[in-house]
Amino acid sequence: MKIKEIVNMKKLLLLIPFAFVSCEKELFIEEELPSRLKPDVSIIEQTCCDWDAVNFQFEFQGHNVNQLHFTNSPLCNNELCIYL
Repeated sequence: MKIKEIVNMKKLLLLIPFAFVSCEKELFIEEELPSRLKPDVSIIEQTCCDWDAVNFQFEFQGHNVNQLHFTNSPLCNNELCIYL
């Protein structure tokens, strides 16, 4: 009898720290990140769509820039292009 009680007590002592760790982890996930840690990406709204420019990128905010160019998207602004 005493051996079973000791084994059950050891199991209980091992489970208690896991319960506390899982609670702390859940509380941390629900917290909102401070605004200083979130990057502000709303500033950049347009990109260079000229293939000859040195700052031409194939993708811009998840969009294919070639497709933006051929559909005359307002996201294209060739005044932003840099040439050598």
